[in-house]
Amino acid sequence: MSHQPDQEHEAEREANPQTWLVDISRERCDQLLAENTLGRLAVIVDGRPEIFPVTYVYDELIGSVIFPSNAGTKLTGALEWPSVAFEIDGLDADEGGGWSVVVTGHARELTDRSEIKRLSDLRHVLWRSGPAMHWIWIDEVKVTGRRISVGPG
Repeated sequence: MSHQPDQEHEAEREANPQTWLVDISRERCDQLLAENTLGRLAVIVDGRPEIFPVTYVYDELIGSVIFPSNAGTKLTGALEWPSVAFEIDGLDADEGGGWSVVVTGHARELTDRSEIKRLSDLRHVLWRSGPAMHWIWIDEVKVTGRRISVGPG
């Protein structure tokens, strides 16, 4: 008796890994948003989608993504259209997969100075904001997360 075919089949499965897309729970999405500081904001500008990198804070008190912005295309695009999308993602180095969290909702300008001060203090990133910055929060409509898992075929 030879076990060669089983060994060949096993080697083929390992050489050709398979990927799975798995939903991430809302609780885990909130954790990932809270653990990270860099994301991408997608808005419509002149009828076309544009994506901007932003450093953000995920505030659990408000339950939302909040970020500073200079006056300009990003701010205008965020506030003039009814919806925006925000995304973060990362790699799972140990497992060879990755994940993505997407927040969709309505962008609103935050004007409460005490809230802006509190959020500024929470923000620990290299890109600093000055006093002329506008603070935008995303009034969440939908939060989804997906994990891409990799394993033997």
